Amino acid sequence: MKPYEIGVSPLGPSRVVKAAVRKSVRSINNRPGDAQERFERLLLSRFGINRTNLLLAGSLKELVYAIPQALRPRKTLVIGPAIGLYQDAAAFAGSHVEFLQGKEEMAYMPDLPAFEDRIGHYDMVFIANPNRISGKAIDARTVMALVARLSERGCFVVIDEALIEFTRQESFLGNVPASGNIIVLRTTAYYYGLAGLELAFAAATEDVITAMRERIHGELNLPAVVAAHTAMKDKSFRKLTDKFVEDEKRLLQRAVGGMQGVALYASDTNVLLFKKHACLPSAARIAERTGFAAELYTGPEDADFPLLRISLMRHEHNLRLIKIIKQVCA
Repeated sequence: MKPYEIGVSPLGPSRVVKAAVRKSVRSINNRPGDAQERFERLLLSRFGINRTNLLLAGSLKELVYAIPQALRPRKTLVIGPAIGLYQDAAAFAGSHVEFLQGKEEMAYMPDLPAFEDRIGHYDMVFIANPNRISGKAIDARTVMALVARLSERGCFVVIDEALIEFTRQESFLGNVPASGNIIVLRTTAYYYGLAGLELAFAAATEDVITAMRERIHGELNLPAVVAAHTAMKDKSFRKLTDKFVEDEKRLLQRAVGGMQGVALYASDTNVLLFKKHACLPSAARIAERTGFAAELYTGPEDADFPLLRISLMRHEHNLRLIKIIKQVCA
């Protein structure tokens, strides 16, 4: 089994979360009713979400697949660079999928103002903020303006906030009650290091949540609910993670700064994207074989890729990744 999964914090789960999970195992023969109610109350107090606007699931993937099956969009736009999950889920539901992706000089981030003339062409749009490939967040006001225009045309906007805890970016969860066309997705897998005990949730209108619930077939388990509730209240873990991410990003930036032609795009999270360089595909293959959190991102078929995408690991493994890149790219 690979020791790392891209995007997952190497620091989690915290000691507090591990203790809570161990305690929850004593009640493993019970359904998570009371624990789920406490977690939903936490979300209500923190984000102003009503239970009728909320759907919990065992994974983000399960929710992403449920959305196009519930809404049946004829035409879907994926705003990239993006993971393949959105395209796969939309295509599985029979939707035609197109892409909007930025150019190299924009760090491949989408040119949203240039998208204005195509707004009325889609039934559903997927956008990750922060971006799941580059780790870069789009300004919340820019995304809100886009969402407003799309909503006017009856288009549903799915906002994947899987990496948002790594930033100080404001969540769109608070906008759900006032909007009929926003679907916001969150997960405990990445920031809290709970990929193996994930809990994900979607926030949307009551009608959308009802339609999605009919497509969710799994049941929640008690340790996952307890872990999610405990992790979101652990302020010490947030301080530790924030410091770790900033320190290790500076380490990587300094390390590649002295290498000719090798550079990183700016990132707001623990996920980083290298600028295109001929040596990096070889470095990616070695790093992947080693089990590190590194992969080649190829993008859509007509994209000018591949690019090396990584996420921060434990300090000693970040140093080893730097060594691999220096050896290959020297």
